[in-house]
Amino acid sequence: MSKRRKKAVFALTALALSGLLGVHAGETGSTRRCGYVGLRPLPRYERDLKSNHGGSWAGLPTFDKQTGHYPFVAEHLDVVKGWLDGDFETRRVFFEYYWGLSRARDDLDPEKNHLVKQIRKWESRGGVIEHILICREYRLAIHRGHPDAEPGPFKEDTRILFAEDVDAIRALFRRAHERGLIRHADYSLIQMVEHPVFFAANRKAQRIIDKMEGVAYEAHQFNRHWPLETGWSGPAKVVRGARWTLARDKEYIFYFGPVIWKSDRYYPFIERDWLKKYWDAGLPKHHPRMHYYLNTFPHGSGRGRPVGPESNPHSVLGFTKWLIREIKMNPQ
Repeated sequence: MSKRRKKAVFALTALALSGLLGVHAGETGSTRRCGYVGLRPLPRYERDLKSNHGGSWAGLPTFDKQTGHYPFVAEHLDVVKGWLDGDFETRRVFFEYYWGLSRARDDLDPEKNHLVKQIRKWESRGGVIEHILICREYRLAIHRGHPDAEPGPFKEDTRILFAEDVDAIRALFRRAHERGLIRHADYSLIQMVEHPVFFAANRKAQRIIDKMEGVAYEAHQFNRHWPLETGWSGPAKVVRGARWTLARDKEYIFYFGPVIWKSDRYYPFIERDWLKKYWDAGLPKHHPRMHYYLNTFPHGSGRGRPVGPESNPHSVLGFTKWLIREIKMNPQ
């Protein structure tokens, strides 16, 4: 059987199983020995090179050119964002979603709602929705073509949803499922936060997080996140937020990246070194609900980093291979 035919059969099987068993079929937080390793592969194709996010992407290497050059990552990666055309064997997907950009996008009619359309898109391609990283992206969106964007209830972290948002989204899922638009009556909502610990320290914020399945925190190597020890993503703060989340029996996603490359701040394997420092500070490494998703899209000096092959330890795929081994194959 050809590789393409095998992938097609696998996709059909995933569709059937997900319909029968639900979105959380297979391993669960109570049966896993460790969490997931995920990847946001960008740029995927030449058409992605039109982007100018963090600097022009023109002429950058793309993931589709690495076909056949990442067999280990293809076999062992757990979750992928925005790309089911690569070599990855997994059909589990995650995506980011911004609530509150406009009333039209948030229309609670399932036929019109943009979130429902995103779920339908990935499910129609054979994807199984593992996590929806959701937030109110007001601070950036208001200056990026969404003048009607509205913040959440907390000035300390405007990304956190209102409690009513969560209730409305849950009801939306149920109605969309009843109409046959999406496969399930509920999905795993992960609150993407901006502050590493506010959500765990504020009582009102805690009550909103309790309505969701978990938290995702983005740790960059750029701007206010630098340097690690005193920056926005200082290990002590991140560890406090992660431990609070896991103690509530919720999922915690450490969304790491973008990372630097050949800049005046770079030293070899700085991306690995930062993770080791988080682990040394107490960030759980082998916890069944502690997930590591790499957000290594090209930004700033990171635009020069090679995509692959996975045999190149400095490439994105080489970094992913190392992380998979650290998390999934060395559970000490």
